[in-house]
Amino acid sequence: MSNVTIEEIRGLPAEILETKNATLIAQFLPTRISIVSKEIGVGTILAVMAPYGGDFLNTLESLSPVDSNVKWSLKLIERGEFDIGHLVTRSQILRFISENPSLSGPLFALLKVAEIATPVSEIDVRKVCWSDNGEWLV
Repeated sequence: MSNVTIEEIRGLPAEILETKNATLIAQFLPTRISIVSKEIGVGTILAVMAPYGGDFLNTLESLSPVDSNVKWSLKLIERGEFDIGHLVTRSQILRFISENPSLSGPLFALLKVAEIATPVSEIDVRKVCWSDNGEWLV
């Protein structure tokens, strides 16, 4: 389920709600973003962060002698096994962004590699808008 709420549906324009058309209502709700496991490597970093991917990798390389987590992360990146969707990875990248704002745009683009847009479905709307006995709840 997409976690759509009745409050969110009630916030839509009255003319849309008056149709009681679940397909139409679903089309007016914003897409949901899901984070999925996505292993990446050097090639993805270079392509997605272009032209800053090399700078990011060089910065990680320079930090690896003093930070063992960065050292081992680089090994995962080299093998194409660095999971950009993992909660800890994303948290660390957000921290890195706060410390290196010049790379924020490219790093946010890299984070998006693990994001999947999922539209709200007609079924999701039906589950929220109608009771089990068919009563319109909105």
